[in-house]
Amino acid sequence: MPKKQKIASPVKALKGQEKQYQKELNKLGKMLISAVREELLPFLKTNQSSYVADGIADNLGVIFRRLNNQFTGTAVAGFAKVTAQQAVERTAAANKSRFDRSVEKATGVNLAGVIEAEGLEDFKKLSVSKNVSLIKSLPEEYLKQVETIVNNGVISGARYSTIQKEIMGKVGSASAKLAGRIKTIARNEIGTINAQLTVRRSEALGIKKGIYRTSQDERVRKC
Repeated sequence: MPKKQKIASPVKALKGQEKQYQKELNKLGKMLISAVREELLPFLKTNQSSYVADGIADNLGVIFRRLNNQFTGTAVAGFAKVTAQQAVERTAAANKSRFDRSVEKATGVNLAGVIEAEGLEDFKKLSVSKNVSLIKSLPEEYLKQVETIVNNGVISGARYSTIQKEIMGKVGSASAKLAGRIKTIARNEIGTINAQLTVRRSEALGIKKGIYRTSQDERVRKC
């Protein structure tokens, strides 16, 4: 009789890590929205009757340069690096814990006492670098959207209330899109890191075949 095949359960999506990463990124998002609310909107509201006057473009240029300088300096770069490093390390630790439990349940072998070094440092460094770039892109994307909204609104003579809604509204606005972008980054990046770590750890143990399920649907990929 052939020996019964031992099957380890897949490492499921790390929802807790996704939420934590999203929470950290939201800190930057709130700072961006607050800066626009405090530095740009009061000017637009006060000068809504002068949108066609000379000098409005120069004044708006000064405001946007100030906002961009505020969110492209060393403070944001430092935030991006620390946040990315923490997200990758937490995800790696959570993945290892679940992966080890899954293998131990299937084989009876406690990997914590077997595997000393995993050779994942380069993977983690590259993951951190990728996420630093993504985090640093958030201010650039958001402020560019806001500037486009303002420029189009001023050129067309839109009311302040219309411009304000396009920037700060709950649905379809630049700020709503920023929140959606943050959520997407957190979900996609944690999911990708988790999946790649599972593959690499499986291959290191000599596992040749597995079934990987996405966290979004029932479709699977066999390898």
